[in-house]
Amino acid sequence: MRHNGLEKPYNWMQVSTWIILPTLLLQFFFFASPLLPLAASIPCSIAVFFFGALAAYKGYTTCITDPADDHVICHLNRQNEKTFVDEEKAEEEVKYCFACETNVHSHSMHCKFCDKCVARFDHHCQWLNTCIGEKNYQYFFETVVSTCLLVFAHWACLTGIIVAYFIGWDNGEISGTEQRAKDWFGANQPNVVIGFNLGFWAFDTIAEALILQLLFFHLSLRRKGLTTYQYIIKLNETNRIKAKHQRQINDRRAHHIKKANEEGNSWEKMKLVVGGWKGCGCIDPITNGSVDDTSSPDGSMPDASINRDVIGSSSLDSWNYMLLQGSAVHG
Repeated sequence: MRHNGLEKPYNWMQVSTWIILPTLLLQFFFFASPLLPLAASIPCSIAVFFFGALAAYKGYTTCITDPADDHVICHLNRQNEKTFVDEEKAEEEVKYCFACETNVHSHSMHCKFCDKCVARFDHHCQWLNTCIGEKNYQYFFETVVSTCLLVFAHWACLTGIIVAYFIGWDNGEISGTEQRAKDWFGANQPNVVIGFNLGFWAFDTIAEALILQLLFFHLSLRRKGLTTYQYIIKLNETNRIKAKHQRQINDRRAHHIKKANEEGNSWEKMKLVVGGWKGCGCIDPITNGSVDDTSSPDGSMPDASINRDVIGSSSLDSWNYMLLQGSAVHG
């Protein structure tokens, strides 16, 4: 059983965070800050290094906080679990976990990576290599926010440097930023210096887009009172309903196309075929209810409405699900 994210075994995603964070700070100190005018360099450096330190602290706090269910901790410490349970709220439901060999809260889930039940399980974060649950979710959320601010501050500074570097190229003038790039450690290699900054600017752009998406995703979950695990359960259920709904529509379409063929109704057949194409639902006799279903295979119409209140748009679902593979749920 792993008690926190700093216990072995480590994984490559966790180790990569230990490399990326100091690399961003070192890159700013050696390649970005010297290219800024002194009036901008001092406040920008303070902002970047403050957000960097905050992200590291919040990430560390998330990792060292054990999110295990209190019943599991009690069981491991060989305490009197009956006394502990009596102190709990009377209405609190429990269930038995055969892996932990003890009762746990009804909202707890067992993580196969950490080999323990986690209170109000959210997900197992591969980037921090720890489970996220009730006890450390707020720290995790603050880690995402502070990392987002760090990357944005780094990106904004590099954007200003790159724009300022190319000002004056049209009329052959040398900007102050280009001159500072030439003077950088006396190397007289401005193109190399700015090229290095361009590479990190591209990295920041991609990273910020992904972190922002994750941040908005968790803001949405918090607003709806859901955990990541509950979201995935609801997403899978919605996908099953959608698949069943689509199968019913396909069966009805095949039935009515066959019927149109038998009746020699080419116009109705064309509407049925074209209506099944993406973007042509407005003319689809199946979905707009203009066909007679009394002779369909089961004589019933599938429910055309699917509740999307909890999940959202299908494109966002796919994107969220892809991102969650980096912090996959296992229970």
